[in-house]
Amino acid sequence: MNAVRGRSLARAGAARWRWRSRGAVRRRAAAPRTALASALVALTACAAHFPRVDEPTVDLEPLTVGVPLASDQLFEAQLPLHLFLYDGLDRRRLMNDGGLGLALTFSFIGTLRMETSQSTPIRPPSYLPRLRLQLVDVLPLASSGATRADRLLVSVGLIAAHHSNGQKGCALRDGALLPGATSDFDCGWPPGVPPSNELNLDSGSFTEHVLGAELLLRWLSFPASGGASRGGVTTKLGFDWNVPCSFSGCIEPAMRHRHGETAIRWLASGELEITGRHRAIPLRRRMASDARLRLTASGAVHLGFGRGHSPYGDAAFDLAYVTHFDHGGSGGPFVRYHRGHDPLNIRFEERWDVWMIGYLVEFTAPLVLDGPGA
Repeated sequence: MNAVRGRSLARAGAARWRWRSRGAVRRRAAAPRTALASALVALTACAAHFPRVDEPTVDLEPLTVGVPLASDQLFEAQLPLHLFLYDGLDRRRLMNDGGLGLALTFSFIGTLRMETSQSTPIRPPSYLPRLRLQLVDVLPLASSGATRADRLLVSVGLIAAHHSNGQKGCALRDGALLPGATSDFDCGWPPGVPPSNELNLDSGSFTEHVLGAELLLRWLSFPASGGASRGGVTTKLGFDWNVPCSFSGCIEPAMRHRHGETAIRWLASGELEITGRHRAIPLRRRMASDARLRLTASGAVHLGFGRGHSPYGDAAFDLAYVTHFDHGGSGGPFVRYHRGHDPLNIRFEERWDVWMIGYLVEFTAPLVLDGPGA
């Protein structure tokens, strides 16, 4: 009996040893993968940073606060937060010598509008978290004489974004979501209230996932002695696709049909330095490096292929006086005229033809060329 018990205990001990050995092997095999994942997370965390005031950037949205000249609106603000996950544009003499640079950015862009109504004066904001990968090629161009050094920037970008207004109401005006509703369009109306096909602009849900691609061309004219560009022209063409899907945050099929399956976004901008170093603020000693006039036209056209969806869109025209400060950052007043459909989330079927005056802030500096021998 004791011999049998001894053999049983020996077999059990051997089984435990084999199980522990396999566990140790699995842990040793998983250790390199865990270390690699930890290293990647650590490297990303070390590389991630907010743009410095002297860091080269291409096509990051500014902060803007404007007052629409409309009787029912108080102000509109675009509040972007940009984060570099990787910046290959911040390489010494890239602008001088030319070459490729890669940038990976995460942006969170909020758009807020306040109206004069008493009950709910703040319209549902737009929230846009976006991941963008940019490949930028800096091409030195033949200089015109000994005073100029021109550069052409070609940027190809890939975008993944989510756009939402954070609301949970029925998508249709005066309606309420039915119990157990599986769609924002599963709505009921109180007795005596006729069903509506108009969108609910106060609390209607709007959400979408977007994949996109864009091409940007920017010509810049630098002084041959180095410094910030004295002028430039930018054009950009982008293509957005509304992702049809069934998981959280996807656009409803009925909303996708109305909003459009795709959007073509465009921009054309010109900038010219009009004054050099000057006192930027009267009665104070704060000095500015330069001031520029910037004229921008931008807009979007929404399309729905093959479903009888009529294209619609909007356009905005901006004139800004932008001052660049010595210690980084730019800012200045602007005047804008917007015409066409309203770009604020669920309000896209409404017209919004309005003049606006406001102020813009850019936290980074203009692109700079090093002087000879720098």
